[in-house]
Amino acid sequence: MTTPTPGAARLYFSAMEMYWVGFGLVTAFYPRLMDLFQSPEGIAAQSGFSDHVWFHGGLDILSVAVLLFALSRLSPNRLMLRAAAVVALLPTAAITTSLLATSYWNPLFAGAGLGCLAFAVWGFALARRTPVEA
Repeated sequence: MTTPTPGAARLYFSAMEMYWVGFGLVTAFYPRLMDLFQSPEGIAAQSGFSDHVWFHGGLDILSVAVLLFALSRLSPNRLMLRAAAVVALLPTAAITTSLLATSYWNPLFAGAGLGCLAFAVWGFALARRTPVEA
């Protein structure tokens, strides 16, 4: 098993940050673009309140991106890599649940879930290869 370089962790955090910045900006400032991921029933259910919720969700996503930016500038350790992997795993679970339990999303939303899952797997793999600190 090879030890990942700090550059590998920086690439991981930076790539995840950019992935989330895209979704955060769209959901906060142009939520209509999220219609691409919604079923006709989901689009029909929109209201002024749902735009308000999208805005808050977008700012939440951007706050995670800020933390990922900070993590990309620090010396990596197992805890931070595992924490970032869990951060990616939670939206994966939410997207999966939404796709299976509601009629508001179309199958294209699975792509976003797979992207999140890829970041979770990548983060856990990097954490596993990172030496335990004394």
